[in-house]
Parts: sequence; C-alpha cells; structure tokens
Amino acid sequence: MTFFSAIQYIFLSTVPSTVTHFAFLCITSTIGFILIFLVFINELFRIDKRHIIQSAVLSVLTFTYSIFLLLGSHKLDSTTISSVVSSYFIFIPVVELIAFKTKPKKSVIAAILFVMVGIFLIMDLKLERLLNINILFLIVTDIFIAIYIVSTGAFASGSNPAILAMGQLFFTAIISFIFWFADSRIKGYMIALPPEPAFWGSVIYMSIFIRGLYTVIQTYAQRFVTPLNTSLIFSTEVIITLLLTPLISRVFHMQSSDSVLSVTKCIGVVVMLTGIIISDPSILKQFTFKKRNISTNV
Repeated sequence: MTFFSAIQYIFLSTVPSTVTHFAFLCITSTIGFILIFLVFINELFRIDKRHIIQSAVLSVLTFTYSIFLLLGSHKLDSTTISSVVSSYFIFIPVVELIAFKTKPKKSVIAAILFVMVGIFLIMDLKLERLLNINILFLIVTDIFIAIYIVSTGAFASGSNPAILAMGQLFFTAIISFIFWFADSRIKGYMIALPPEPAFWGSVIYMSIFIRGLYTVIQTYAQRFVTPLNTSLIFSTEVIITLLLTPLISRVFHMQSSDSVLSVTKCIGVVVMLTGIIISDPSILKQFTFKKRNISTNV
C-alpha cells in the first residue's frame, strides 16, 4: 500500500489547475465507492447506526485532508510533496495524547527524530523548499491525516472494515459534490466532466488504487497495527517516490523537477529506515534472535 500511496503524488502533481479540487475528489470517491460496493455488497447487510456515524466522521476527515493535499500539491515536485506529507507521524503522538492520554515511549521519540532527519536529508537539506504556501497546506494535511489514522484505528477494532471503507467513500463523494455544486453556483460555471487527459489519468489511478484498494486494506490492517507504527511504515513512501519518479515520469510522459538520486538522499533513506526499526522493538528482537540461532548452529 505504501507503494501505491507513493506513486499518487506523481499523479496529483499533474492534475490541471483548471479542474476544481471538489470535482476531482467527488469523481474519484464515487468510482472508488462503486468498486468497493461491487466487491463487498454482501457486507452491507451488517450495517448499523455505529457504522454510519463512524463512516461519516472518517469521510469528513478524508474530505478535509484530501482538499488540502490537492491545494498543496499544485506546482510542487513529487518528492517534496511526499516528504512533507510523510511527516504526519509527528502529529500521531500528539493526537493520541489528547484523545487517549497515551504518552509516547522514548523509543518512539527517537524514531520520530531519526525519520525527520532522514526526510530532511532526502530533501537535499534545502530549507527553501519549506518556505512555500503549498507547504503550509501540506502541513495542515498532515494534521488531519494523523487524526484520521488514529480514528481509523479506534473504529476498525470493533467495526466491519469493508463497511467503514464503503461508508467513508460514499459520504466523501456526497460532501464533495455539495461543495462542487456550491462552487459552480458561486463562480458561475456548469458542472461537467473535465476533458483533460491528465485529469482522467489521475482519476483512474486514484480511484482504483487509493480510494478503492488502499482504503479497504488500510482499514483492515489497522485492526492489528498501532496508529504510530502505521504512520511510520507509510512514511517510507517518500523513498519509493524518490526512486520511481524518474521512471514513471518517462513512461507516462510527465514533467518532473525531481533531481537525480544523490549521496545525501541515499543517507537519508538509511537514516529513515533506521528510525522505523527503532520504533518497533520487536524487529530488533527478531534480528537478535536470528543472530543468536545462527551463532549457536555454527
């Protein structure tokens, strides 16, 4: 899922500025809902009031962070977008502290610092990349994604993940259409499907892999993975974006301002992965256990 999430930033950066963000979100959410509905239609018989309320909450969060993500993605390269958005794990401990009074462990704080340094190195230590109004939009995106991740983990543990996925896409599509309709009345344009090829290329990818597949799998997976570990794992999407942007840009004939892989970025990848390993002590225990077994056998 991290792989699919990483590639989305390449497609988002190509969405034409003439297309309203509400239209993009409405269309992709609608298509994503239809795909999940066709696969999990039998699960709807288990829907209840709790599922409806939880789905509505998740849809509001999805709508909010998606709009800010689209705003922030305009005229930024995919690596910068991915680097900033991947940083939402910073806000996870804050959200958990406020919501559940859960204090972060020392290993978690160390992991966050490592990953932050890694992302900064991946950005080639260029502070000027952060001095942009689009970056502010992406930071707001991070805050709402953090709240969404924590909420999804809390809801998924006691609810049907398929229904939650369908419900949040259904409500997101409705909310987006309402804003799309209001925007068209205010600005005086007709609601119509945009003809731009770049728009539909992004729509197809986002609808299938992000709105559809990603939403379902994430909701299922968060029943067994903590919000912080989920966010730290997802933060590796910046590495995938960094490696695949040049290739995908050539295949789909997209313009990319991302630079060639540098030594600084490679070091950033190593530092970032180190932070993720530190965040989960079980990884180190498994490595130590295997090492001891090898030594014993020898």
